[in-house]
Amino acid sequence: MKFGKSTAYILIFIIIFGITANIASCDIAGAGPDNGSNGKLKITATLFPQYDFAKHIAGDKAEVTLLLPPGVESHSFDPKPGDILNIYNSDLFLYTGPEMEPWAETIIKGIANLADPDNITVVDCSKGIELLHDEYEHDHEYEHGADPHIWLDPTLAVKITENILAALVEKDSANSDFYTRNAEEYKNKLLQLDEDISGVIKAAKHDTVVFGGRFAYIYFLRRFKLNYITAYDSCSTAAEPSAVKIAYVIDFIKENNIPYLYHEELADPKVAKSIAEAANIDYLQFSTAHNVTKKEFDGGITFLDIMYANLENLKKGLN
Repeated sequence: MKFGKSTAYILIFIIIFGITANIASCDIAGAGPDNGSNGKLKITATLFPQYDFAKHIAGDKAEVTLLLPPGVESHSFDPKPGDILNIYNSDLFLYTGPEMEPWAETIIKGIANLADPDNITVVDCSKGIELLHDEYEHDHEYEHGADPHIWLDPTLAVKITENILAALVEKDSANSDFYTRNAEEYKNKLLQLDEDISGVIKAAKHDTVVFGGRFAYIYFLRRFKLNYITAYDSCSTAAEPSAVKIAYVIDFIKENNIPYLYHEELADPKVAKSIAEAANIDYLQFSTAHNVTKKEFDGGITFLDIMYANLENLKKGLN
C-alpha cells in the first residue's frame, strides 16, 4: 500500500508522538547522551557526506551513525520508528536542511516532547549557505524550490565541516582543541580537492559535461564554471525526460564530439545507457555522494574517495 506524502508525514507525526510520549513519561535509559556509549558523543547523520565529515572531525571521541542504510536511495528514504528513536538517543543530529529531508522537520519538532530536549543538538548543515533555486540555472524543479546538494562544491563542504565543528565544540568543549585540529586538517584536504578539480578543468579540451541521469550537480558545475547539457531537469525520482529532450542530448553529443556522458549512483542508468548507445559513446558514473553501497560502506570508502573517483571519470569526459 502506498501513501501520499501528506499522509506519510501525518503517520510519522503519530509515530513520533507515541515515541516521545513514552520517553517523556518513562524517562527510558538512552534518552539522553552518554548512555551505553562509553562516554563518547553519539552522532546521527542523515546522509553520507555529513556522516563522513563528522567521523573525520570527531575521531574516537564519538560514535557516528549513518541513518540512511547503505545502498538506499536518499530520495525514497522513509524513516522507521527505530530510526526516530536513534535520533532521539543522539547528542547531535546532523541533517542537510529542510530542502533535502523534509521529513526531518517533523522529527525535530518532536524533540520538544522528550524528557530532556536540551540533550540533543540539531545541526542544519546548510546553515549559512545560499541555496541555489531554480531561477539561477535552467529550469530545474526541486520539490521545495532549491537544490540541496551543497557538498558537491568543495568550498561549501568546508562550510558544512565548520557547522559540524561548531556544534561539537559547543557540546563537548573539553575536547575543542582535538575537534578543531581534525577539522582544520580535513578542510585542507577539501581545499586540495578543490584545487585538483580546478587543475583538471583548466587543462581540459572540453568545457561541457553531459548528463543522462537525474540532475543534482549545479553546485559543482557553478563552482568550476562548467557548461552542461542534461536529459533530466531535476533529481526527482518521479521525473522522466521527454523524447524531444533525449533527442536533443543525442544530437548535441554527436555534433560536439562528446566522448562520455554521466549518470548518478544507486539507480538504473537506463536513460544514460539508451542515449550512449544512440550516440555511440560510453557512459560513466558521477556520484552525488548521497549514499554508498553496502560493499563500499563496509570497505571504509570516504567522501574524498568518491570525489576523486568522480574526478577521474570527469577527465575522460573533458578530454
